Amino acid sequence: MRRASLLVVAFGALVATAHADDDLHPAWQPAPAAAKLAPRDALTQQLAAQETAIANARAIVRDKLSAADRAKLARVRAAYRVLHAPLAPDASPDERLDTARRKVAARLLLQRDTGERSLLAEEIGYLDRAAARVHTDTGKLPIVALPEAIQRPARGKIARQFGTLEHEKSHATLSRRGLDIEVEDHVAVVSPADGVVTYAGPIRGLDQGVIIDHGTFLSVVAKLGDLVVPVGAPIKGGDRIGRAARHRVYLEVRVKLGPGGLPVDPEPLFGKPR
Repeated sequence: MRRASLLVVAFGALVATAHADDDLHPAWQPAPAAAKLAPRDALTQQLAAQETAIANARAIVRDKLSAADRAKLARVRAAYRVLHAPLAPDASPDERLDTARRKVAARLLLQRDTGERSLLAEEIGYLDRAAARVHTDTGKLPIVALPEAIQRPARGKIARQFGTLEHEKSHATLSRRGLDIEVEDHVAVVSPADGVVTYAGPIRGLDQGVIIDHGTFLSVVAKLGDLVVPVGAPIKGGDRIGRAARHRVYLEVRVKLGPGGLPVDPEPLFGKPR
């Protein structure tokens, strides 16, 4: 369930921009075709991109931490002077109240600085763990088992391919982690391979869907209106899992590397069209 939850969260963040229907966003067009990498090479590229992103983030956070330490040191010195400033014996009530307020403010500033530094240190720790995980995954990649063949979840042509999309006006490019299959409205949808259902329910931006653990990889079949399989159910390739919500079915395939898996292009894994 933990892996499934991570996938659902990750997909929710992505579908807000990259998985909208063509009917609603006709300005999205396929990006210029590029030579397709072999699956293992594509995964190598993904891991290298993650490693670069983590390294950049670590550098930014470390700079922030250094700046926070310098600012905290200056405030500690200022706070020390405030907290240890002698109060004249003949100070008026207003002067005493003002001094008390300044001491409270100094303590609050120190507490805030300590809290901010702790958050930055925690973030560095998280990034360090992420870097270690990517390093481990990179070492596993040469021997990890890749999916060899799957069934189409429904009969139809591929309407939107795995890869990138380009917006006509802004020319912004987004990555698509799966593909859309054009189907008849409310057609029956089947499991692409043998496996166990690890999630069944709503996926933000993709209507309802299921996540299936196939042993060496995961699949996500979504844009479904009805589901007929519960979590924990073992299923065979070709078993019905639901019906299309409208005229598209979404499919994503992920190799078991990292917390949510790394996506690979499902299209080369298809046999003959159903």
